[in-house]
Amino acid sequence: MAHNIQRPKRKSLLLWGFLLVFWFLLPLSWKVTTKSSFEEFHAPIWEASTRIQDLTHFWGHVSDSKKTLIEKGRDHQRILSDAKHQISSIDHLKVELQRLKELKSQIQKLETTLELEAKTKFTPTISRISLRNLSGWNQSFRISKGQRDFLQVGNGVISFCGIVGRLEQVYETSSQIQLISNKSFRMVAHLKGDNRPVTFQGNGVLPGGQGQGILYDIPADVIIPKGNDIQVVSSNLSGTYPKGLHIGIISELTPSVDGVFKVGKVLLSPQLSLLSEVTILKDSYAK
Repeated sequence: MAHNIQRPKRKSLLLWGFLLVFWFLLPLSWKVTTKSSFEEFHAPIWEASTRIQDLTHFWGHVSDSKKTLIEKGRDHQRILSDAKHQISSIDHLKVELQRLKELKSQIQKLETTLELEAKTKFTPTISRISLRNLSGWNQSFRISKGQRDFLQVGNGVISFCGIVGRLEQVYETSSQIQLISNKSFRMVAHLKGDNRPVTFQGNGVLPGGQGQGILYDIPADVIIPKGNDIQVVSSNLSGTYPKGLHIGIISELTPSVDGVFKVGKVLLSPQLSLLSEVTILKDSYAK
């Protein structure tokens, strides 16, 4: 059985060959004119297409530029706002710094006037008094705080009326205060306005419950005018109390046995026996 083999049509090939020969045989002037006409015919189409692309590109960039400008404008406003805030903060901080410097200067002046220490090594703990013992032999208070509150034997005890005493026994949940009027209580003190150290010792209670003490080692040149008195205050030499806390009042001095110093009786605050709350001074550096 014979197979049908399709062959390219010879007429088409002959036609293409004839056109190519014809094109090569044409004069150059005809070729340029024909090519020019062909280009002129397509030029408007290509130009229109190019313009459309340019317009699309232009409007696209215009749109992008607006968005970019808006974003940059927003960023610029944020930067300006932040800069204004920083400037205003700097001005405020300068004012605040100046105010703190003035306050510090005022505090230093007050500390100098009141003869207070600029820094304290004590941490205060407030406690209520749960039991009082004001017998003639022993004067003590019991408070409701102890070892669990980091209290230690020897911690100073004060109140609004001045020095109260020191801790002599510390238990888990309670402590006992040895009052300043107790005859076993001793501490270094000063006469107000005189930095020379003197020795204070408790001397029991007077009839009616007011505590008293004795002041030893008073310099011989100290004189108390008749009808006047001198305040006895704490000394930082004791290491237990800040300087300048009220102890009592002394109104009369007598020569000591050796004749070198003077001795005086000190009246303690009558409010000591009425206290219901005290402040314990814990050592800030103790663990």
